[in-house]
Amino acid sequence: MKVKKPNPVIYFFVFILIYPLLKILFRLEVDKKNFSPPDGPFIVVCNHSSFMDFLIIMLALYPIRVNAITAQKFFLYKPLHRLLPMMGCIPKNLFDPDIRSIIGIKTVLKRGDRVLLFPEGRCAYDGVYAGMHKSTGKLIKKLDVPVISGSIDGAYKCMPFWRDGIRNGHVRIIISDLFSPEQLKSLSIDEINKAIDKRLCRENDPPPKKPFYTTRSRQLAEGLQFILYWCPKCNGEFTMETKGCGIRCSACGNAAILDREMKLIPNGDSAVPEDIPAWYKKQAEYEAGKLHEDMEPITEKVNVLLPSGIPGGGMSLSGSGVITLNPKGWYYDGELKGENVNLFFPIDTVPALPIDPNDVFQIYAHGTFYMFSPEDKQRCIKYSVIGECAYWKFASPVQMTESATFNNQLCSN
Repeated sequence: MKVKKPNPVIYFFVFILIYPLLKILFRLEVDKKNFSPPDGPFIVVCNHSSFMDFLIIMLALYPIRVNAITAQKFFLYKPLHRLLPMMGCIPKNLFDPDIRSIIGIKTVLKRGDRVLLFPEGRCAYDGVYAGMHKSTGKLIKKLDVPVISGSIDGAYKCMPFWRDGIRNGHVRIIISDLFSPEQLKSLSIDEINKAIDKRLCRENDPPPKKPFYTTRSRQLAEGLQFILYWCPKCNGEFTMETKGCGIRCSACGNAAILDREMKLIPNGDSAVPEDIPAWYKKQAEYEAGKLHEDMEPITEKVNVLLPSGIPGGGMSLSGSGVITLNPKGWYYDGELKGENVNLFFPIDTVPALPIDPNDVFQIYAHGTFYMFSPEDKQRCIKYSVIGECAYWKFASPVQMTESATFNNQLCSN
């Protein structure tokens, strides 16, 4: 696989134009006290909670340039289908064995360059580190080059996954040495994975010089219903509404205000978790409690989008049918490219369903990826949550490392 070196001209202009902007908008703080740049190739692993994470770590490492592993779907759209190859990005089908990306990584390291990985494979919807596939440690051990970590905090508050646009605030990235080749040789794959998890969940990061919060906004909560669809007071689903800085259940009136530090302040006697991660976890517990071996299959009418096959053409509507989840996995029955098909995605192979909020959820399999668009697009997040719960409950063996939200303990009850 041919992978270009990142274009130095683009890198330079992005740095001189965007870096000052990030310093102004987000008071970007770069901590490299524990970073000793290796002379040769190395790997960077970084947590992923916002769409600007690549930009943050790219600018923090400058003038070092990195070839980033990037979700295949982004290569399908204009102008990214031209820009990403120029930046040396390597396409990857998420949560699906992809020999192309491994060949691309080896190609880059062999010529002495650097590779950037976001091991979570998708943005963390609640801003909390989401764990990674255990094969990450195996790959890193085999590659036998130094490993660097990038730990980003505050970006989720400034550019949350569920809302368009950005907010001024405070963002910090800590670049640190993680493994030397000698350390990798002495560590087991499990030990490597645990060390990466520990670093990327930021549990040992020093306290920031300034608290992570956003500047004043009149619309802090708008879009939050696209990830928090369940009411913790009445168990209503898709009853949550947002306006300005408030979120409210239309069925029982349970309500809260989202403040500048992303804390939830309940209105009166409302029953509301303390913050978005706590609410999201309770939502997952609610869904996990309904999953069992004798459960009724969960079904939904969907439209299916597939890659158009035209450079820059994005995804195209390719059929419609019904998608079903049961303890064995996901099934699609319907039309695809003018033919009736029956597709099966075993539960072991679908550890997570990335989503575009209020639009589609995705399954990567069979060497491609499928976008499923339900009639009620807000239900995308529900299928992502129950899909991940089902994976942890029914898959054997589990191939993902645990996150603060999804783990065996949550889904074994």
